[in-house]
Amino acid sequence: MAVETDAYAAVEPDPDGEHLRVTLDSGRTLRMTCTVPVEGVLRLRQEGPRATPDDGSPVMTAVAPRPARITATDGGVEITGPGVHAVWRGGQGLSFGAYERFADPAADTVPFSAGYRPPSPGHPAGQWVETIHLAPDAAVYGGGESYQGINLRGRHRRLRNTEETRAAGRDSAYLNVPLLWSDAGWGLFAHTGGAVMADLGATHSEAAMIEIGAETLDLFLLSGDAPEILHRYQALTGQPRDLPEWAFGVWMSRCSYYTADEVVRTVDELRDAGCPVDVVHVDEWLEESVLSEASWSTGADRRRFPAGWTAPLRERGVRTSLWINPYVTRSSPLARELADRGFLVTDGEGEPVATADNPRTWVIDFTNRGARAWWIDRVTRTLHEEGNAAFLADFGEEIPENAVFADGTLGYERRNSYGLIYQDAVNESGLAAREGDFLSVSRSGTAGSQRDPAHWAGDMPSTWGGMVSTLRAVMSMALSGVGVVTYDAGGYWTPESYRAALAQRETREPGVLPTDVEPELYGRWAQWAAFSPIMRFHGTGRREPTAYPEPARGAAIAACRLRHLMRRYIASVATGGLPLMRPMPLAYPGDRAARDADLQYLFGPDVLVAPVLEPGGCRRLYVPEGVWEPLLCAAPIEGPGWREIRCAPEEFPAYVRAERGRAAVLDD
Repeated sequence: MAVETDAYAAVEPDPDGEHLRVTLDSGRTLRMTCTVPVEGVLRLRQEGPRATPDDGSPVMTAVAPRPARITATDGGVEITGPGVHAVWRGGQGLSFGAYERFADPAADTVPFSAGYRPPSPGHPAGQWVETIHLAPDAAVYGGGESYQGINLRGRHRRLRNTEETRAAGRDSAYLNVPLLWSDAGWGLFAHTGGAVMADLGATHSEAAMIEIGAETLDLFLLSGDAPEILHRYQALTGQPRDLPEWAFGVWMSRCSYYTADEVVRTVDELRDAGCPVDVVHVDEWLEESVLSEASWSTGADRRRFPAGWTAPLRERGVRTSLWINPYVTRSSPLARELADRGFLVTDGEGEPVATADNPRTWVIDFTNRGARAWWIDRVTRTLHEEGNAAFLADFGEEIPENAVFADGTLGYERRNSYGLIYQDAVNESGLAAREGDFLSVSRSGTAGSQRDPAHWAGDMPSTWGGMVSTLRAVMSMALSGVGVVTYDAGGYWTPESYRAALAQRETREPGVLPTDVEPELYGRWAQWAAFSPIMRFHGTGRREPTAYPEPARGAAIAACRLRHLMRRYIASVATGGLPLMRPMPLAYPGDRAARDADLQYLFGPDVLVAPVLEPGGCRRLYVPEGVWEPLLCAAPIEGPGWREIRCAPEEFPAYVRAERGRAAVLDD
């Protein structure tokens, strides 16, 4: 049974002149602060014992507590500040530029009201509800990862981090961001670590309903076009840090290499074939099996990876990445030690709780200072002992609703932000231990995660549909402020290769893994990867270009070589806040034709990319105004307008602005 909303009924200045007094239909009154932390941003924050902190939040950066000016008006208030002019009348009638709630009489036709919903079965916390009028032709973006496309208009979105279990094309994701914005000129950011549910014109074509799962409300309303909204959002939650240039090279991996000798042989084989390698990743470096246990409960397996095993790779100029995660197997000696020390997330009675999807794994509590210090020491020791420069920081999504953290927060409040505090601890130790020469690639996260790149799109199938879902996911992440994204080039799995990987983990000895990606798809995915923020091959089958027949082999090696020539360009445009991958609504705000081109993007400011997404090499793309020179195609193209091209196996739709020229992108 649906729980009725205790709707906003009236608003007036508080007698102190610095707050709002908001009355609900029930007669309950709330006290809210109004501030303008960033020009063009209005913050509405509920006062109370469980109010979100002004500082100390893992999501937020330090923001100025500049009070807004509150003036009484007929039946409400006027709220002003730098770049802000908002009016709140009659409870429901809040407007700020293009952001407009439904007020009477239009509100009578909308099936939901703004206000508070008390806890109910299935919702252990209360929910704050916002309603927004959707302009007739407006699109809605953001929310984090979305496998169903960047424009969310007409859809339900459940912004709740979920272990996807190797699926694609569904409306759930590993990484969700409580930022939603429209090309009409408004944005909404909910300061929460919990789930947010959004009905974006699905129930009522002209209405959005945002449900924020929290007992107290902390809401930011943003104004501006697409670049302004993302800049303002990052002013609140942080800009991505600069990465070392090697991070933008070629990452090679499979799931997994099993011995140090196998890793070195693979690198030498690729180099002999003329394929550059900058980073090599190893999943199965532990005494336990990563794929089977999904935890980090043991140290390195010295039988397979002896002390000093990364030295031959460093001599070849290749850095190493290792798999980790924030869980421990409950039957392991380490789990019992951590439980005795109080370093695990509990049920509130002192008993550790398992992850929501796996009863065998317990969760490290990063809100416990002692546990966090232990973790940082563990990561630091690993970096020194193994000599790696990067981690693949996996998992972190399935925090149970009934979990209780050391700082008093509950599982539903940490569902999304657990991935962020896990990521923060990894990066703090890595950046200190290696003096900044470090990168961690994470799967889970939320608002604020963009501060420490990179993030990958999870375990997508090795199919054409899997590649399309991956493209949609990483572009949606980019439109949510997550600017350095990556994925498993070639896709993560096929049924055959996944079964073979499970069988091989019984012995964890090198063996013959299948080349499980259809060759044409492999070549196209490798080409697309060259024009992605991090070029990273990975999967349960073979992913090295040398494992595939011509012409896919040659196309993939050529893409890796081209990537090497682009590293300086990529590093130079990876700073400054805007994502490296810029979907067309971000690159060309206000251009309706560009907005419709939702499966292509600009890579930095000067490179147009339209991945080949079906067999046969055909691609229809929107060409912005001007002449664009080919980087991997045969002929230039000119816009504006839609064009259809056909690419031979060695060709790919990637173009540079003619006025900039190839020299601006390639170190020929």
